[in-house]
Amino acid sequence: MYDKDYFENYKEQSFKWKFWARFIRKKVKKEDNILEIGCTYGYLFKYLKDYPNKYGIDISEHAIKQARLLSQGAEYKVMDAQKLDFRDNFFSLIIAIDVMEHLKNPEKAIKETSRVLKKEGLFIMVTPNLESCSRKIKGEKWFAYQDKTHISRLTKEQWIELLEKNNFTIKKIRTIDMFDMPQKKIYKALNLLSYILSIPYSKSKGRDNLLIIAKKS
Repeated sequence: MYDKDYFENYKEQSFKWKFWARFIRKKVKKEDNILEIGCTYGYLFKYLKDYPNKYGIDISEHAIKQARLLSQGAEYKVMDAQKLDFRDNFFSLIIAIDVMEHLKNPEKAIKETSRVLKKEGLFIMVTPNLESCSRKIKGEKWFAYQDKTHISRLTKEQWIELLEKNNFTIKKIRTIDMFDMPQKKIYKALNLLSYILSIPYSKSKGRDNLLIIAKKS
């Protein structure tokens, strides 16, 4: 399913990955182990080249092949987020951007994430926000409904319940991204600017995606 055709319109969006690289630098030490779930072509690690212990996984063989070509000094593996092939308490930070909604059993992935994270390790996830203004305006034309691989569209409360059930403490909940409003050009420009200024998330309920930062208890 996640072959070359699926990624046909996938672009780097360097402004986004630069922001997350800056964010990660503030949260972990350079020698810490970092995992990106759903790494696609490995663009995030392009901006963390001086961090030696980077791991990226994706269910797509095509994506991992491309990531390995780009290298970025990371170890890339084809792997299912619902069955992580890493030892317990290995990572200090795990990030999953636009991933959880694709999983048949997101709770299993959260449980696995908890297992491989160290105590007080951070889990960062971004997933479609069911309370967003764009969903209310666009209805069935909303971006998260258009992608048929989005099979786990949960509410904020459901995500919190799954995380807390699996040994996580919620540290921050925000909404993030502005790209799917009807005035796309205007909001895409605002979205770009918000990332450049390092303020892409908000306390408001209206942005397109939900950002949750949780710490392993």
